[in-house]
Amino acid sequence: MNTMKKINYSFLFALLFSISLISQEIGDIKVKNKFYGAKTMKKAPKKIYINSFNINYEFYKEAVDFKVGGNGGRIGGNTSNATARAAIGLGGIEANLMQEKTNLLYNNFIARLKSEGYEIVSADEAGKTDLYKNWKKETGPDVKESFSGIINTMPEGYSYFYKRKTNKGEVKKGFLGGIGNQAKLSKALGGATIVDVNLYVMFTENGSNMFKGRAAKVKLKTNLRLASSYMISVPVKTKKKKSIAGKIFGSVKIKGATNHYPANSNISFMQGKVGLGSKASFTGTLKDDVEINGVLKKQKVVAYQKQGSFVPTSFSTFSTYLAAKADRFSTTAKWINVDGKKYADGFYNACNTFLTKQLDAFFSKIK
Repeated sequence: MNTMKKINYSFLFALLFSISLISQEIGDIKVKNKFYGAKTMKKAPKKIYINSFNINYEFYKEAVDFKVGGNGGRIGGNTSNATARAAIGLGGIEANLMQEKTNLLYNNFIARLKSEGYEIVSADEAGKTDLYKNWKKETGPDVKESFSGIINTMPEGYSYFYKRKTNKGEVKKGFLGGIGNQAKLSKALGGATIVDVNLYVMFTENGSNMFKGRAAKVKLKTNLRLASSYMISVPVKTKKKKSIAGKIFGSVKIKGATNHYPANSNISFMQGKVGLGSKASFTGTLKDDVEINGVLKKQKVVAYQKQGSFVPTSFSTFSTYLAAKADRFSTTAKWINVDGKKYADGFYNACNTFLTKQLDAFFSKIK
């Protein structure tokens, strides 16, 4: 009976996978993984807790470059500050379709785990552990901005725990974002395997800004893909200190400053040490980005602003000096419309293929 179930599930996955590839072309998906303690995990209880299931996609990107001016004397002259700002966004993405595809990814994932004989540990059970004492639970479906310009969709019926939320609604999962809790949680749940899924579908890349000289320059390129490894960059918005004390002791933010956040598409399984046993872990990633074709043409957006300059001479006037020293700005923005269905299909096929291949690799090593 169990054998028949596995055969039926395998046939169903193969059928759905082949149909999806016909409707949407994606690039070749090459995965890589590392497995430590496969024998230990093979002997572990057949229980899995889904600690995170984060599906993220980028719909807007803003980048800024700032070139500071200065006084170079009679030889170098005076130069002004220059700021170049570029922004690019996607129109036509349908939130309801993205939620449907996220739900489908999650349901496929759950079905595969169950077909391999695993029991899914509920969030209610995890919430009873000391690790999540006084933490709060959130249940999908939900759509929120995880980073500026990047949307995170939570599957319907999926729940996770968080320590607190900021005034802006940002979720905080404790010290270092909850990294290192998996092994402790596994022990608290009687040796259950803890799984984390983090996927990022990005559509922008930072172009080269070399040889820009006395100028600020930003170049953004489009490339829709499931990202192997990417550094999300978010321009820092400067805030004026209202009080005198704030102006004196407040933090100084440099114009053009950017915060960076690593984004790596991956799946991990962790089984904590129980009794005299040892830890075991599986980490699956991509060898390269997976391009999603037929949705978005490759194009670029460039913002370029030269610095104003002024070299003192006997013929100089005060007005030309002021004009040259004034801050200069250049802003370029572009909005690109895409087919919402094609985008959602490509998003789903890339993510689903990655998860399927990694699950195949994981289960082949513990049977």
